[in-house]
Amino acid sequence: MSKRANHLDSLLSPIKRDEPKPMPERKPSATPGSIKVMGMALESLNADAEEVENLRSQLASGDRVLELDPKAVDHSPFRDRLTDTGSDPVFEALKASIADGGQQVPILVRLHPKDEGRYQAAYGHRRLRAARELGQKVKALVRPLTDAELVVAQGKENLDRADLSFIERAQFAATLEERGFDRATIMSAVEPNKGNLSVLLSVAKAIPADVIAAIGPAPKIGRPRWLELTEALRGKGALDRVLEATASDRFQAADSHARFNRVLTAATGPQEKANSDTRIITASGRKVAKVSQTGRDLKISVDKGLDAGFATFLADRFAEQLPSLAQEYAKAREEGT
Repeated sequence: MSKRANHLDSLLSPIKRDEPKPMPERKPSATPGSIKVMGMALESLNADAEEVENLRSQLASGDRVLELDPKAVDHSPFRDRLTDTGSDPVFEALKASIADGGQQVPILVRLHPKDEGRYQAAYGHRRLRAARELGQKVKALVRPLTDAELVVAQGKENLDRADLSFIERAQFAATLEERGFDRATIMSAVEPNKGNLSVLLSVAKAIPADVIAAIGPAPKIGRPRWLELTEALRGKGALDRVLEATASDRFQAADSHARFNRVLTAATGPQEKANSDTRIITASGRKVAKVSQTGRDLKISVDKGLDAGFATFLADRFAEQLPSLAQEYAKAREEGT
């Protein structure tokens, strides 16, 4: 073939690219087995780090239940319970339940702000006491709580369980106010109704703390009767008579409800009555009326210091409410109360 033909053939042929040279085969620096071992080790380290981080997070949020020595847990610095010198069947039942089936609900605690290695309980004080008496660990959630968060958590459980008596809530509210908490925090911890909070505070301030302590929690005594005692204590010589009554051995041996009744009787003073079926009704420390009963006869005498219009008002109101009172009485008889 001529040179011209060869040249033409080269022009018409496809352009040929150089084939890439194969890379030289590199030997691995380690065997496949050692790589697998290293990977497992790294995974294990990562898992351990994650477990530690999860533990820290759980301890910070309180999601993890720990078992603590109950002797290392102090009561809340804001006490909300009165000590009843008599037997407490509710506590004894709780203690028996924990002894038989273990503690089902953990208490809430925070690290003690001053004593390293100790805790302060926000709520669950009776469960804590039961664990102490049974000689066993107490299950607890550990959370970082400010004073305000502690009292709100403490009060929230009490409100949810309707556990504190009226006077215990009143004293708890007064304690928080004395310690400088604002009204919003006190209402969250003690009572969501603003009007009721005012009543709680007024009762706690009007009745001396030593008198309240002498009576105890009195769980069945509600707001109306504590208000009645508040009014009675304003009378002349009322407090002296109450303190004398609380010092007797007979008073100390009675249960909390009986002690309240004895204090109220002492505060009211010597009753102006012809027989045991006559009662004196007071309001704001003054006599309002005298109620006398002889068999089926009931007599209400309005005090002479009040005008006759009050007697008319009382008679009309009594006539309106008598039917419902009769129904209430009949229902109580049927229920055996």
